[in-house]
Amino acid sequence: MRTKCTFSGSGGQGSALLAKLVCQGAIKQGLKVVMTQTYGIEQRGGDSTGYVIVSDNFIGNPLVENDADISVALSPSIYDGCVDGAVEGGIVLVNSSLITEMREREGVKQVPISASDMAVELGSVKCANIVMLGAALAATNMLEFETVEQVLRETLGAKKPALLEMNLNALERGRTVYASAAE
Repeated sequence: MRTKCTFSGSGGQGSALLAKLVCQGAIKQGLKVVMTQTYGIEQRGGDSTGYVIVSDNFIGNPLVENDADISVALSPSIYDGCVDGAVEGGIVLVNSSLITEMREREGVKQVPISASDMAVELGSVKCANIVMLGAALAATNMLEFETVEQVLRETLGAKKPALLEMNLNALERGRTVYASAAE
């Protein structure tokens, strides 16, 4: 098993957190994982992407270059890069709350998920990234869902217990929504 991922958005949307949560989950499951990151010079608002490779074998090259198996596009400014950076047969999860126009790319499956709207319903737009994480897990099966729940509990449980339940609900919402959106 080898899954190449890109988690992209504008600064402050939590794309780097998505990448880190996947890395922590992979480590917990005894998998090999590598992460790299790009971000604009702005603290908030600049484009940011976390690149992750999860594998059960040695990872020789840590780059994800136009061959992502799964991409998450949280904002319009990074959408084209996600679509162009997907491998043929790859999946792009599109935050359709913010990205209202999708373009066709043959051989790439695009799944619109209104992550920001769902996050607001759950309590805060800031958990849109976690909605997308649930969908990415459902789309790839790269990690066990329960492992990522445990990582969330460990990450938020002590520091921000009030946010834990909302984020666990966001993770589950993403998983269930992907199943219906992908059909």
